[in-house]
Amino acid sequence: MTIAPRAQSQISRRWLSPMKTALYTAAYIVAFGLIWELIWLVARPPDYLLPPLHSVIAYLFSQWEVLLRHAYVTAYETLLGFIAAVVVGIAGAFVLNAFPRLAPVLWPSVLFAQLTPKVAIAPLLLLWLGFGIESKVLIAFLIAFFPILINAYAGYGSIDHEAAELASSMGVRRLTYFARFQFPHALPRIFAGARIAINFAIVGAVVAEFVGSDRGLGNLVIRATRLLNTPLLFSAIIVLMGMGALFYFSVGVVERWMIPWHVSHRRALQGNGTAGFRLQDT
Repeated sequence: MTIAPRAQSQISRRWLSPMKTALYTAAYIVAFGLIWELIWLVARPPDYLLPPLHSVIAYLFSQWEVLLRHAYVTAYETLLGFIAAVVVGIAGAFVLNAFPRLAPVLWPSVLFAQLTPKVAIAPLLLLWLGFGIESKVLIAFLIAFFPILINAYAGYGSIDHEAAELASSMGVRRLTYFARFQFPHALPRIFAGARIAINFAIVGAVVAEFVGSDRGLGNLVIRATRLLNTPLLFSAIIVLMGMGALFYFSVGVVERWMIPWHVSHRRALQGNGTAGFRLQDT
């Protein structure tokens, strides 16, 4: 059995779609940069308020080693917090769904934790945990946790009634039912939450670096603001934007790899048609 040429074309389009989105995003960035340069040429503001884009880009390339070193710290904190949020969020949603009587007891605690402003408690967490990486990861986790939890819980609870009855009639055990039915069914919602959570995790890491840190892009932003070093400030912001875009599109690529059967990807492949691979005998 081999995959027909049409199926090969569908596979290529499936993986090229994120690249097309990235190209559109790059086009918007170029347009924004041209507008920035035009505004600077017309208004000629002081460099400490708005430097020209070409000087910012030149500064970025001249200081790329420093920016990369600090970006690594922020990215490491972000990914640790995000991964912890995904694991705990999926597990927490499973507990809430598996034990309905326990959910009314746990939901108020979850909502209270979500409603508490993370920026306000960041100094307290730094005081408790110190200025090491632990406090940054915890704040990134707290901000990214809720989108994963709420989307996973909604995904577990939205499985078809017929599928649940079929599993019950077959005598499927709870964990098997979760692994074979609930979790695959909830994956589209989980990835929708992950797209939001990954950028929230960056915000959490940067906020923690604002409050107290000697490393990371958040620290560079604060340092550049105090010194009125606007090229450094904009360079750090550009790196943060690039990091956010990279993480966001990476989640999309993983989503397409794990759930290529989802209706959103089938529509992207075939427009209004019905997805499917044609196989032919060799």
